[in-house]
Amino acid sequence: MGPPRVHHDPATAPKRLDRSNATKSVSIPRAVTSGGNGSAGGAGRVAPADGDTVGAPASKRVLRSQGRRTMRKLLDAAMVAIDRRGYHATRVNDIVEIAKTSHGTFYLYFSNKEDLLRALVAEATGETQSLYDALSTFPPQGGAPQWEDVHGWIRAYSDLWTRYAPLFRAWTDLATIDPELAEMIRSAFSSMSGALARHIGPDSSGHIIDPEAAGLATLAMLDRFHYLREFVGQPIDDVALETMTTMVYRALFDKNA
Repeated sequence: MGPPRVHHDPATAPKRLDRSNATKSVSIPRAVTSGGNGSAGGAGRVAPADGDTVGAPASKRVLRSQGRRTMRKLLDAAMVAIDRRGYHATRVNDIVEIAKTSHGTFYLYFSNKEDLLRALVAEATGETQSLYDALSTFPPQGGAPQWEDVHGWIRAYSDLWTRYAPLFRAWTDLATIDPELAEMIRSAFSSMSGALARHIGPDSSGHIIDPEAAGLATLAMLDRFHYLREFVGQPIDDVALETMTTMVYRALFDKNA
């Protein structure tokens, strides 16, 4: 017997949201650089025109559109390889085979596999800035967050998790590879947790609750829920997103729950 579906009380629950409207105020950029000084992993990275994070060799020259497309292929191929083999078993050869390019081309953009990983993590953690910004400004109209606000943010989080699933599944392992990677990951999650915590308290939930613990617990639930749904072969769908939204909203922001 499968899990019960969530049924909202028609008198009090929000109507089912259209996907296009639910995330209107939460946009996720293609990629941004990490850190205030534009560096990652000590490589002195800079961002080319489209904002992509780059490896050490690519940071030393201006990338044209073809170069940015090639670098994007290598980054995407790395995520496929990591998904298939895990980070430690992934080789540069696996990446170039998936990207259908050569070792020589790879080394025009990245010094080694670790350099590429830093660029990927910088990109993924950089994109969490949009989630932080959304948490810092919602609800747009002011006042307590509404169900629709929470739903839009959770959907944006889900989109980001799905895009970077190979990295999100391995955050803790990746953090052991490089202290700076660990700090980037820790900072991203701490920022989101802190932004969420600022909305939580007796006035919002009607409960005596530790905002910091509640914020981190919410992120942990979302992260693990996505991981387990993927593990059991049940992709995240609208019902799953609405279920998570209702749980978070009623626990943290609905005084009538």
